[in-house]
Amino acid sequence: MNVWTVAEGGSPSDIALYSLSKIIAHIGAQDFTSGVLREINRGLAAGSWSVYRTFGRRLPVCYLSNSYKRRDTTGRCFLAYREGLYQQDRTFDALEGSRNNDIRILHITAGEVRNPEHRRQIYEHHRLRERLSAARLARDGSVLSVNLYRHDDQPAYRDRDLQLFEHLARGLFASVERQITLQPGIEDDGAGAHAGIVELPQDAHREALRQLSPDMPSREMEVSLRLLKGMSHDGIACDLGIGATTVKTYRNRAFARLGIHHNNELFALVLQQCDRLARR
Repeated sequence: MNVWTVAEGGSPSDIALYSLSKIIAHIGAQDFTSGVLREINRGLAAGSWSVYRTFGRRLPVCYLSNSYKRRDTTGRCFLAYREGLYQQDRTFDALEGSRNNDIRILHITAGEVRNPEHRRQIYEHHRLRERLSAARLARDGSVLSVNLYRHDDQPAYRDRDLQLFEHLARGLFASVERQITLQPGIEDDGAGAHAGIVELPQDAHREALRQLSPDMPSREMEVSLRLLKGMSHDGIACDLGIGATTVKTYRNRAFARLGIHHNNELFALVLQQCDRLARR
């Protein structure tokens, strides 16, 4: 019998395989966003990353983001993007004509971003030099993308880096999709829809929360409303331009005001209050 240890290896395919073996172990864990980015950096330096879905003219959805060994500004980046830049984003046009299961690699530098406002508010303001994405076009025309960013203090991606990412892309993409389905409060149907009590108008949720807790501060209210939409902590952080830890703080404060501990209690409480308001 021959026995040997699986080596990390030095070729792009070997490094990608080793990184994926570590990435898979983070699926379902609370540290998925930071842990996976750390594993990616074993062989492919990335200052930050994000996973989001765009829908053309509809508001984009951010599922997760994080930074590696630097101050995390990914939430602020996505907030600026969501406030209108997404409407002129042409960086995913290359996916047109691709088949539903195709995953395409896109590499773009800051200078290649055609919209000057997009380039200024995202890349120049946050000192991003380039983006490397694995993206897939869904049947409904939405695009799910896994994006790695290098910053101005990092060297440009080389051919070997691009080759490594190509080997990493499919497994990384599958791991991210699985994580999205496992995140508390999120179910992704492939078109960016989320589980929650989305069938009720957002104004109804807000009024119900006001009735339940008249003194609830605005930030706690906004976090609670997004939880009701089924958004994850990472998604809320991206949406509001704050850190995931801050989201948890606001969530815990709001839950303490309401006398609850879990998301499903929030759903039930707000639904009951909406019913009471509807019967008045």
